Amino acid sequence: MSPDAKNALPATNEDTCGPYFPIYFREPALEDLTRVDAGVVGQASGTPIVLRGRVLDRHGDLAHGAILELWQANAKGVYRTPAHGDDADIDPWFDGFGRLRTASGAYEFRTIMPGAAAGRAPNITVTIFSDGISRIVTQLFFEGQGANATDPVLLAVGDDAPRLIARHDGRTANGAEVYLFDIVMAGDGETPFFDDLES
Repeated sequence: MSPDAKNALPATNEDTCGPYFPIYFREPALEDLTRVDAGVVGQASGTPIVLRGRVLDRHGDLAHGAILELWQANAKGVYRTPAHGDDADIDPWFDGFGRLRTASGAYEFRTIMPGAAAGRAPNITVTIFSDGISRIVTQLFFEGQGANATDPVLLAVGDDAPRLIARHDGRTANGAEVYLFDIVMAGDGETPFFDDLES
């Protein structure tokens, strides 16, 4: 048998996006978007917030094991991308990316209130990966933001817009305002999802 044949790997089975995530995929530091690197002292600019919620299945039960990724602008409305690498408004202490695995179906991220990017209300893009589904994407917005009335995504979903609004519940956690946002994967009250979004 040739060395190439001996080292050949079988083709990966066709499947949805799981369960191929390595155990180290969850990194607790990624649940705090206000920290660029563990152990590095620095403070992200902006108003700190905590985003809490649940990922629910079509029956209203907690969806265990979903992976959530967040992508957002910094407090000045600028995303950390190669296109903005030289932008004076890039915050060196804020990446704008977070990830966690919801072992119980509940989640909590610490971040900052995103600034409004051109023509948009402050928002956070959320990508969800889970067994039995394809990658799904949504955006969440924040109650009390005047720009919500003219945001093109909220206008496009019409009567479903309230399902994309995180509500402030009046509490704080370690100096951060707490916002609640449940993600309903299917059924009554399903969160509006999109094929893909460019923030």
